[in-house]
Amino acid sequence: MWVVTIILMIHYARLGKISRRQSMVNISNPTLPSVAIIIVAQEEGDKLRRNLPVFLEQKYPKEYQVIVVDIHSTDDTLKLLEQLEEQYPHLTHSSIPASARDISMQRLAMMLGMKTACTEWVIFTQADCCPQNDEWLATFMQTNTNGKNAIIGLTRYANCNNGLMRKRQFLRLWQQMLWIPFAENHHPYGADDTILAYRKSYFFEHNGFSSDSKLLAGAATLLVNKNISCQQCAVSVNQNAILVQDNPLPHTWLQERVFAIETRRQAKYKWLFRTWSAIKLLLPILYTVSTIIACIMWRSYPFVVAALAVLWISTHIIRDVNFNRTARQFNIKTYHIMLPFLCLAIPVWDIQAWIRWRFTNKRAFRKKFV
Repeated sequence: MWVVTIILMIHYARLGKISRRQSMVNISNPTLPSVAIIIVAQEEGDKLRRNLPVFLEQKYPKEYQVIVVDIHSTDDTLKLLEQLEEQYPHLTHSSIPASARDISMQRLAMMLGMKTACTEWVIFTQADCCPQNDEWLATFMQTNTNGKNAIIGLTRYANCNNGLMRKRQFLRLWQQMLWIPFAENHHPYGADDTILAYRKSYFFEHNGFSSDSKLLAGAATLLVNKNISCQQCAVSVNQNAILVQDNPLPHTWLQERVFAIETRRQAKYKWLFRTWSAIKLLLPILYTVSTIIACIMWRSYPFVVAALAVLWISTHIIRDVNFNRTARQFNIKTYHIMLPFLCLAIPVWDIQAWIRWRFTNKRAFRKKFV
């Protein structure tokens, strides 16, 4: 178990290494494909007013378009989009009426944007996300797309200054450290709904969201999980290729955690998450048992106690160095003091989310009909 623990701690550095390797690639790549950015929005006029111009003013060597799909908003979203279309000819928008049936609004919006796109590659994102600079699109698409049908990206939260947001950012980064490097060399388990590039022709060849059309969340994860293999997946985690997302409200974040469990039930390769969950649950037990053994045996078997102490200290040092080095790579504040406590709290958060999911009516995860 100690060997598995140390391997897991070393694994924390892989995401940062991939990012540093990609940062050395020249973004003036003449083979960059034309691309459409699909932004799904609902009652988010203020966020579009702030973030949409950054998407529209990207320095991209090829043609690109931005498509905003509005889900029956009642604020000034449509008026704002009409005004921006006069200024930016590569911006278009579509709307979904409240009476739409037979498919979840999120998936319907993504599918409508896909049909509107005039390009082979599309990028799915959301209105509360924003690029860090005007080279985001070129940096994100600089990865080799030959033979690829999907590109997985990375998103971080903005302004994580208080303890609650630091906790959320830690959990998000911890999860990304696990499954993004795994997607590069093995099977991609899923993707973040806020950033995913997908090949349009491949989407319609495999019937899009037909297998999970009524689920309210998890569209990007299941789209990758069920249709994309390792050879078809690329990873783009350059420091300048990540998006920054607004801090979610407390109830929104809790809802996302519960919906993630329902999404996991629909996914393939569930043994991956079960393995990670087992390791997460065993780590606190391992540390506790080791401490108890050390207290009992420290007089009779000092060498055993010393060996346990070395292993315990080594895992904490390796984890601290690798995790925080990767965090700095993405301009995320380090977690030197908080890291051990946050890692031990992960199983508790997972159990809390599972309890919420267990006592939630399963119809709440699917589109309701009238």
